[in-house]
Amino acid sequence: MSKDGMRIRTVCGDINADDFGFCQSHEHLTIRKGRSAEINPALCIDDLQKTEVDLKQYKEAGGDAVIDAQPVGCGRDTRDLVKLSENSGVHILASTGFHRLCFYPEDHWIRDFETDRLAGVFAEELLTGTYTDCDHAPPKTRSRAKAGQIKTALEKDWGELQEKLFTAAASAAMATGAPMMVHTEKGSDPEGLLSFLEAKGVSADRVIFCHMDRMIPDISVHKRIADKGSYLEYDTIARPKAHSDETELGIVREMMDAGYESRLLMSLDVTRNRLAGYGSDIGLSYLIVKFLPLMRANGIAEEQIGKIFRSNPQTAFALRKGRTGLT
Repeated sequence: MSKDGMRIRTVCGDINADDFGFCQSHEHLTIRKGRSAEINPALCIDDLQKTEVDLKQYKEAGGDAVIDAQPVGCGRDTRDLVKLSENSGVHILASTGFHRLCFYPEDHWIRDFETDRLAGVFAEELLTGTYTDCDHAPPKTRSRAKAGQIKTALEKDWGELQEKLFTAAASAAMATGAPMMVHTEKGSDPEGLLSFLEAKGVSADRVIFCHMDRMIPDISVHKRIADKGSYLEYDTIARPKAHSDETELGIVREMMDAGYESRLLMSLDVTRNRLAGYGSDIGLSYLIVKFLPLMRANGIAEEQIGKIFRSNPQTAFALRKGRTGLT
């Protein structure tokens, strides 16, 4: 189905959704040194030449686009994403929003801003330009690059701060027409969150739930969320400590056999220790080079692969008209 007229907002500008091509829907291409890396050294991705190695390999293997899922205030630098996109020829979509609270110090502005002010920051990053100076201080200086989605993080615990952050994210999504991506954790309640977001006015088909294949083992939850129209992003590939690629394939097949292939997205969720440029034998192209042949060998048709990696991302990440009318 043609996506003519639908646009996707990349760091280098808006493009027609039809031109987005093959997309891995949740990656991390660059993260500055800071709180995230202090918690997990793999969350320091600070050498653009090394990341560029992976992007060029990905492009050569047939990749066209990547969703960078690092949100504002915790090591994201969209200026780096622009350079990577220009040097590799890969479309990159950046994220605003918020990550897990452990990545923000207790005195971080993202904890202190009121709901409306947070929503304003998220909307501004989508409509005007992303901030570059806000890991340790409130946002002030902008990049020319705009975000293309609102990344959020759902944890096991839910309190006033989480409600404030998700309310702000929902408000920005409604105002701008941008999609929402939700990082899920073990023990979290994605169904409850979806009901919360729908009550705020967010359409279910504007929400992408990530890591469900390793964080939410009950496949019936996946199916109920997909029934409402939300997307499920699976990325437990080349992660033997979590499960095998064959187990991942089984999850995908079960969802496809149940009729949910139009609700599926896939990626690798790479960080420093899984990028070829940093010495890993995995690399950003692993999904194309290793996992797609496994899918084909197990009877998954090219049309189905095309939906997961081309058609579904083109719809999931396309902008819609928001309340501002300024998408």
